Amino acid sequence: MVAGPKVQQPALAPFIKDELLTREELEKCIAMLTKNKALNLKGAQVAGTNLFTDVSTRGQKPRVSNNVWVRDNMFLALSLYVSDTTGEGTQAAVAVVNDVAAFFLKTAARFDDVIGGSADPNDPMSRPHVRFNGAALEENDEFWNHKQNDALGYFIWMRCRLCADNKMRMTGDHLRLLGLMLEYLLKIEFWQDEDAGHWEETPKIEASSVGAVVAAAKEFKRLLDMYPGMIVPCCDGTLDELEERGQEALEEILPKECVQPGKERVVDGALLFLIYPLNLVDEVMARTILKNVEEQLMGKIGIRRYNGDSYWCKDYKERVRGDGARRAFSAEEIRQRDKMMMPGQEAQWCIFDSIISAAYGTFFEKGRDWEDLQKQQYYLGRSLAQVTGPDCPQGAWVCPECYYLCKSSWVPSDNTPFVWTQANLQLALHLMDRSLAVSGDEVKNEFKRYDIAGMGNITLEDLCTVLSKLNSELPMDDLVPLLGNFATGGKINFESLIDGLFCGTKASPAKSSHDLRGLRPLKAMSLDEVCEAERAATDALLEMHGEFEGEYYPLPRSQSFPARLGGMTTKEEQALQSSGFCFKSKEASGRGVFINAEKDIAVLINHESHLEIVIKPDLGDASVAPRRLRMLQNVLRDQLKLCGYDFA
Repeated sequence: MVAGPKVQQPALAPFIKDELLTREELEKCIAMLTKNKALNLKGAQVAGTNLFTDVSTRGQKPRVSNNVWVRDNMFLALSLYVSDTTGEGTQAAVAVVNDVAAFFLKTAARFDDVIGGSADPNDPMSRPHVRFNGAALEENDEFWNHKQNDALGYFIWMRCRLCADNKMRMTGDHLRLLGLMLEYLLKIEFWQDEDAGHWEETPKIEASSVGAVVAAAKEFKRLLDMYPGMIVPCCDGTLDELEERGQEALEEILPKECVQPGKERVVDGALLFLIYPLNLVDEVMARTILKNVEEQLMGKIGIRRYNGDSYWCKDYKERVRGDGARRAFSAEEIRQRDKMMMPGQEAQWCIFDSIISAAYGTFFEKGRDWEDLQKQQYYLGRSLAQVTGPDCPQGAWVCPECYYLCKSSWVPSDNTPFVWTQANLQLALHLMDRSLAVSGDEVKNEFKRYDIAGMGNITLEDLCTVLSKLNSELPMDDLVPLLGNFATGGKINFESLIDGLFCGTKASPAKSSHDLRGLRPLKAMSLDEVCEAERAATDALLEMHGEFEGEYYPLPRSQSFPARLGGMTTKEEQALQSSGFCFKSKEASGRGVFINAEKDIAVLINHESHLEIVIKPDLGDASVAPRRLRMLQNVLRDQLKLCGYDFA
């Protein structure tokens, strides 16, 4: 493994390391990103719609554009869906796809005109528009190179996937739209159509665009296999021909991006998407593409789109007309821009490391090869290292589009925060958590093979045998002292060991229970007294700041907390249950849960006592949680005194 990149945001440094992360460490990392709004997409959402533009405002400047890209929004929908834990993300993903479908239905004549021959597909503006006004769901008049078959492929693929996963019912109008798109792609012979591709630049026949359409055709066929009665409103054999022709083209091009004379491109970052999320190529080809990207495009901060890329090249803002925002460049402008580019001065993008991490995560999920797990974490670490620090002009805790050379320093481009980067990072974090869960279970299962008697423990000698089998390079001499911490009577309890090493849960939570002086014990209280205890507790808790600052969630159906009549939502309840901080009661009023922003501290109100404080352990360090508990007790007691109460 090569040396790690410079970490832009110092607070994330503890999570960027060679040692395998625990799930609790990853949870803390995600909580930190969430608290600082690094993953917040709301600033990029077009008002009144479910669509997203390319750059989030973060409240620092007014939005200057409502333009949305089909491709970007499909990646956002994918991220919302895949990383969903409460159902809310899936709903948002469905809403995004619905809005894009509404635009395509509104402008369906674009497909018909090309199919019927009344429009020239060589004219980019006569093609179906893949960048449009998201607020009005209308086309833009300004010139744009809409020859982007990959964008259409991603839309078809995502729409079919949501239906196949039983998350988005296929409606008649959407089915007709998909049939129309398939006929259009067959008409333009996408497998030999020169399109502008992911980077909206010089048209050529590129594997990344062809592959997106092939993946869409395969996903559509998977859907039809699941629903034999579903009929695609297009000519017989259309899907088969799209898949076969596209596959033939890919066999001629891959692992390269383009093999056309004069337009050859050996490697391109867009090829990564054929591995994840499209899952189009087999593992041998996938690893070949990864190797080419790692060896030829990877920089010290991010990954180049391709060698010779002049977009955001050195001193871009000074040397290229405009402010750096995404705009259409003519072929001549691109040629002139390319003349300024010197090898090694290409921008290093932040959308790729997370995709590579996801790719290695899929390898690990299939093969359980620990080297894949290590690489998955390494590239996630590179993605985290790109999150901006306190010196960034666009602000700290934002995800850039790319870093470019300004004079002699690598700085984020103006397109920051970039929501495609945010979406991909969210995907990588979710898949990393899934891999860590699998890795812990894998080791437990291996240990059980040595636990014939079912005692739940293992000798140190057998433990060394298991660990060396899993990784022959582990330094056993250094591990013995560590493993001794888990031993009792010469044997090691492997459930405790693996939970400590992989999940970070060896240390127990710190807890305390308190009643309020002047109020009767909970079991003897009337409903009015229970509500009074809730009022006093929430008044005190909601005044706290720093690591103890948080939010109060009344139990579902509670009518006693004025700010949240009806209590927490079902999704909030599910989220709290997954954190282990929720409880149930026949009487909801006067009861609830206060939880801090990082979701490692909770105060249960009127559960078994007036107040129950629970603090999760800190990565196995048994001394941290009790210390935080004492601090919280002191702060909370001071706030209660201001409300006229104290601990009993």
